[in-house]
Amino acid sequence: MLFFDLEAYAPPSERATSLSSLVVNPARPGHVLLGGCFFSKRFEQSIPEAPEVEGLWLWDFESEAALLRAIKARFEEEWKRQRAEGVRVLGKPATDLVVCGAGIAKFDLPALYCRSLFNEIADPAELFEVFFKARPIDLANEASFLFPEEPILYPKTTKEMAGRLGLREKKGSSKGVWESYESGDYRAIEQRTAEELLLVMELYRRLQARVVRPARHG
Repeated sequence: MLFFDLEAYAPPSERATSLSSLVVNPARPGHVLLGGCFFSKRFEQSIPEAPEVEGLWLWDFESEAALLRAIKARFEEEWKRQRAEGVRVLGKPATDLVVCGAGIAKFDLPALYCRSLFNEIADPAELFEVFFKARPIDLANEASFLFPEEPILYPKTTKEMAGRLGLREKKGSSKGVWESYESGDYRAIEQRTAEELLLVMELYRRLQARVVRPARHG
C-alpha cells in the first residue's frame, strides 16, 4: 500500500474564488502541483519506527509534466507490487492498489488526475485506471468513531484526529507553503510535507490499533 501527501500552489490572484476552505483547484491552469512525499509498505508489514519517505518535487524536474510522469510511474510500480503480493482480505484477493492519506479523496487523487490531464502526460482513460481505480483509505473519512459525542458523520481534519489520538499536528495553513515557494525556500516545503506524512502514518497505526483485535497466542 502507498501512503502519500501532496502540495500545490495557488497564485495570489486566485485565492479568493473558492466555494470551499480548500483554495487550490488543480483544474485551474495556474494552480501547479509542487510534488509530495511517498512511503510504501506491504500489507502485512508494520510501519517502521523511523520510516524513510521519498520526496518527488517540482524543482528537481524540468517541468510539472516530468514530475507527474514520475509520480504516475511510482503509482504503476505500486500496482505491480501489490498484485504480486498475493494477499487475501476477507477471502478475496486484494489486487487493487490501496493508497492512504488524509484528505486524499478530496484533493490529492483528483489533483493528480487533473494536472496530468492538463499536462497531457497520458490518455484520460489510462490516468483514470492508475489514479481513480486505486482504493483510497482517506483517514479523514475513517475516524468518526473516535468522536462518539458527535452524531453527525463528517470528515475530520488531521488536527482533530491527531488531538483525539494524543498527537500534535503542526502543518498549519497552506499559505505557508505558498510563501515558501514564492521565496524559493523549497527545503521548508519538503520538511513540512515529510512531517505531515509521518503524522499520517502514525494516525493510521493508532487507528488500526483501535480497530483490529490483537492476535491471541497459545
